[in-house]
Amino acid sequence: MEPSAVGLTEAEYQTIADLLGRQPNDLELGLFGVLWSEHCSYKSSKTLLGWLPHEGPAVVQGPGENAGVVRLNDAWDIAFKVESHNHPSYVEPVQGAATGVGGIIRDIVAMGARPLALADSLRFGLDAASRHLLAGVVTGIGQYGNAIGIPTVTGEASFGHSYRKNPLVNVLCLGIRPTGRTIGAGGARPGDQLILLGQKTGRDGIHGASLLASQDFGAEAETMRPTVQVGDPFMGKLLMEATLAAVASGRLSAVQDLGAAGLTSSIAELCYRSGAGADLWLDRVPCRETGMTPYDIMLSETQERMLLVAAVGEVDDLRRLVDHFEIPFTVIGQVVATDRLTVWFHGERAAEVAPSYLAGACPRRPLAAELSTAVRQPVAADPSPIPLTFEPDWLLQVLAAPDCRDREAIYRQYDSTIQTNTTQGPGHDAAVLRVRGSAEGICLAVSGPGRWAARDAYAGGAGAVSRVIRQLATQAASPLGLTDGINAGNPDRPQEFRALAALLAGIADAARALDTPVTGGNVSLHNETDGEAIWPTAVIGGVGRHFRPLQPYRDAFLRVGERVYLINPDPAPNLGGSVLAGLLGNLGSYPRPDLPRDAACYRFLAEMLRAGIVTASRSVGDGGVLTAIARMAMDSPSRLGVRLFLPADGLGARGFGEGSGQVVVTVGDGERLEGDADRAGVRVLEMGIVVADAAVSLEAGHSYRWDISRLRRAWRGVPGEGEA
Repeated sequence: MEPSAVGLTEAEYQTIADLLGRQPNDLELGLFGVLWSEHCSYKSSKTLLGWLPHEGPAVVQGPGENAGVVRLNDAWDIAFKVESHNHPSYVEPVQGAATGVGGIIRDIVAMGARPLALADSLRFGLDAASRHLLAGVVTGIGQYGNAIGIPTVTGEASFGHSYRKNPLVNVLCLGIRPTGRTIGAGGARPGDQLILLGQKTGRDGIHGASLLASQDFGAEAETMRPTVQVGDPFMGKLLMEATLAAVASGRLSAVQDLGAAGLTSSIAELCYRSGAGADLWLDRVPCRETGMTPYDIMLSETQERMLLVAAVGEVDDLRRLVDHFEIPFTVIGQVVATDRLTVWFHGERAAEVAPSYLAGACPRRPLAAELSTAVRQPVAADPSPIPLTFEPDWLLQVLAAPDCRDREAIYRQYDSTIQTNTTQGPGHDAAVLRVRGSAEGICLAVSGPGRWAARDAYAGGAGAVSRVIRQLATQAASPLGLTDGINAGNPDRPQEFRALAALLAGIADAARALDTPVTGGNVSLHNETDGEAIWPTAVIGGVGRHFRPLQPYRDAFLRVGERVYLINPDPAPNLGGSVLAGLLGNLGSYPRPDLPRDAACYRFLAEMLRAGIVTASRSVGDGGVLTAIARMAMDSPSRLGVRLFLPADGLGARGFGEGSGQVVVTVGDGERLEGDADRAGVRVLEMGIVVADAAVSLEAGHSYRWDISRLRRAWRGVPGEGEA
């Protein structure tokens, strides 16, 4: 077999031969192919990921396990992670998205945590084919999440030409487990038995990690359809409950999900983390197809499977426990004291490789010494010009733009309230979840503004982190940790690798400045087709401790006479990277966040919410300040509106710029807010007053007025409203 058949280069093949001291056989070559793939080894990004901060007072488990874990309180920990299923969702949108949901759920279950919530971050093009892909992806996410009984509580979708042939489907799962539960993949000991739980193994998904997820697409993309797995959410539910019951019994040494690369990755990674080897008896693996070879069985990515590890004396009790769930339970091997993974098939040795070679010896891309400094340098100036005039139709056009339009058509297909823990769901800056029996709840936000990274990847990475922390701050939540989904193009192209490095540098600097560690995540590269790469896109998920989860803070106008303020107004507003800039045909460069200023703003906002000074708040993001204000008016429960007064100079940039750190708030006592802001060193700008008039009106040299009904029609995509 040629190395290229499993995605390896000739140089990598020679390294493998040197490690083994011989030529690998076809099965061994296949094992290296999947585990040394970009998707599994992170060979181009692992060193870059070392730039990220991983430690913090709430961190229980950082990178290296199936998911990160943070401490909520003395009773509960939170496991959470974001994963991508980009290439499979392009080839087969329904099943690609569905199995992405199933895979991230199993990552959380493998940490001994019960999944509480899902969130999604989607990126698509704007053509008819992209709309078809979007419909299929949303169907797949909804079908799997709804059927398995886990609510999708928040998310986002964005659009751009660069995603036309490379849609991004990133899904986050969050779960809770009792404090003190430390199950993971690193606890296997010699003599322990390897137990395969769940679905029978088929030929689906072979080479999904090494070929489908780790190479660029071209005209042959359709031929990759057989590498996409097929999910079964009902089996997934049984597997979830059986695994959690086994973990709760205290009889397990370790747990490992079977995801990308199937048995190969689960066994090799478990052994590597545990400092052990294994004997694997493939003829015992339950198969649903006849004639499956060792190669088929080891590389299959059949879904809904889990690897349990337990001492010999625990196996019978575990079998009786799992029998209740009526899913296959098979001992397929044992842990040994040597650094050898030996694969047996009907008594013959099919492969023998050190787990440390498979999971720990993949060559990494070297970094130039100056790269860290170079990617932090300002990019060449390319600001979007500030229009000399202000056009009233811009607000309608921005609200109707794909990046700002109402998302109800997407999230109404998801069950957001099942389990009855969701106290604030889709349609808000962040979701809020109660934790039964706990005074503290969970705040969850997700964001990935690729548009901001189109011209300056560093600014886009930093801006994504800042926006997520800002979204948590609108609920006065205390940030606990971040998870990152890094999506970029072909790392073998110098400009794409540099963009990847700049994106991660921005994330690292923002996470440090905002004092929130990154506990883990996912990297998806080779997101390009026929030489056209996506915008480098950082999907950031943030988890915070919410101190009043049964009463989420409001984000709409509530009372006539309350004052409207902008906290942390951009001192030099411009339209770079904004929705309006794109509509005007000059996207420009997103302004780099002032991270210390943002950090002070978020601390101040949380304090003002908890003190009751701020009565409602909304993060300024896509569409800028006027879009945030329009959303607060549209969501008002009592046909309230707002009368604004702003300087005419630079009104377009002030109203539609998306500069980092800005939050629109309402207060009953403006003088108190201004005094507290002055003492905190935070700038605030009074913008207007809430009125008993269902309109947004603006005095800025000229008088402008937009009826709420017309704004709502544009936002909901009613034809003729807001069209550019």
